Amino acid sequence: MRADETLFHRDGDLFVPTEAAGNPWGELTGGGPVAGLVARAVEQTLDEPDLFVARLTVDLHRPVPRNGIAVATRTIRSGKRLRIVEITLSQGGTDVTHATAHVLRRSEADGEPEVERTPFAGPGDLAETSLLPSGLGLRWGVHDVVQVRWVRDQFSGSPAQAWMRMPLPLITGERTSPLSQVAILVDCISAGSPIGTLFGPWINSDITLYLHREPDGEWLGMEMDRTVETTGIGVTRARLFDERGPIGTAHEAVLAHRLG
Repeated sequence: MRADETLFHRDGDLFVPTEAAGNPWGELTGGGPVAGLVARAVEQTLDEPDLFVARLTVDLHRPVPRNGIAVATRTIRSGKRLRIVEITLSQGGTDVTHATAHVLRRSEADGEPEVERTPFAGPGDLAETSLLPSGLGLRWGVHDVVQVRWVRDQFSGSPAQAWMRMPLPLITGERTSPLSQVAILVDCISAGSPIGTLFGPWINSDITLYLHREPDGEWLGMEMDRTVETTGIGVTRARLFDERGPIGTAHEAVLAHRLG
């Protein structure tokens, strides 16, 4: 895994991305590690066990160079059942990422839960491959670090299905939480979606994650699809699973990225 054994190092109050956190397009940080850092910041504001992050929206409104990142959080609403947390990542005094989390309070619901199983094979019997095909000439980074086991890859029709896992910790010396693990991995849904007849390549300007329960285990199952237009704009979406069944959904706004 080269010399990078984590996605971020601590430098005082700053978080410094490693090469393993990089994206394919230059000396920049991938959206997944950025979203993982956001998820960690949200969880550090939670002071009661009944609180659950049901929605996380990360707006990737500026490139994030691989320099130190400052993290700030602000609770903008704190009710009995709903808390809204705002997260800002900045570099050198410039905001680079803005995010909001909807945190809901768990309660008891009447009736029997519906049981839905994961609609494809689990990761145990699948071969480990890569997120993107080799030979594209892309810069090494987080897309190479993610472990991927395809059920149906991007070239095999719609929807694409895969299990993914991040083998490196988010922060040196810390256990990566299930929420941060999911936030890191859902950034891959655009790259993992079926190629289709309109080729971008497609990059996402945001990540929106909805969860109805915590994932069980390190492998995240994703059923991915993408709808795009000749205007160069589209939406990528995914259903999310662990080996027990569904855990939520993810969506991204995407646009065509012109290489060079």
